[in-house]
Amino acid sequence: MQLKYINESGGSITLKQSRPYFLTKIDGTGNVRQTINTFKAPEQDGAFYISSTLDMRNITLEGAVVADTPDEAYTRRQRFLQIFSPKLRGTLLYRGRQISCVVEEAGFSISSRQRIPNFFVSLLCPSPFFETPDEVRQELASWIPLLAFELEIQEGGMEFGMRQPSQIITVDNIGDVPCGCQIVFKALGTVTNPELMNVDTGEVLRLNTTMAAGEELRVYTHFAGKRVVRITGQTHSNAFSQLDTDSTFLQLDTGRNTLRYSAAENLDLLEVSIYYRPLFLGV
Repeated sequence: MQLKYINESGGSITLKQSRPYFLTKIDGTGNVRQTINTFKAPEQDGAFYISSTLDMRNITLEGAVVADTPDEAYTRRQRFLQIFSPKLRGTLLYRGRQISCVVEEAGFSISSRQRIPNFFVSLLCPSPFFETPDEVRQELASWIPLLAFELEIQEGGMEFGMRQPSQIITVDNIGDVPCGCQIVFKALGTVTNPELMNVDTGEVLRLNTTMAAGEELRVYTHFAGKRVVRITGQTHSNAFSQLDTDSTFLQLDTGRNTLRYSAAENLDLLEVSIYYRPLFLGV
């Protein structure tokens, strides 16, 4: 049993079943409550189900600071409180997953053993989902490099790269729930109206614009974080107005998603990538 907490200032601390920060209990990582909304008509038996939403997650940590002297225990206790500052947001890493959180309470209980003070931490997670520490990157349209060393160029020439032959690709979301993603359109030349379609649902995300060589359009489809950004050289600008009014901010459903990219003009000059983090209900 081991976990790591990192606050937004970069400070980190590791709790495990060994000194100096001995972790004895962690609770709240494997269950999450939900609020169920219903409607009841007069004289109706039971009720109509409307919807349900997951509540925030509360994770509690218990353990002890193990030291050789009271002074060493005091120093380690001060560092502990500095890392678990309620003024700083943080990230908890546990069993290969991470979750964003804020410190609701962190402190030490009164103990007659000055060298082994007991600690208690309560973490509140506004989003109840654990996620992978690293983003998953999926290339939908790109060039496959064929250049390798030792290099010998034949008399008839050689291919340095090959375009992926298909416009359709499957993306596997290994998470427990659907998740948002970042969709990156990159132009190798002039490209008009790039788009991405979910073949399974028929939903389309389309941008009504012309991209010049080297430009990127990044579309973020995460809940409460939807935006469109155009990148030209070192300049970042808001491109939300270029989103087609019939577009949908695509979500990756659990399991296999079949996606198809396209463009009104110069499809072969378009590269498309997707970045996402699968979400999990517990660890």
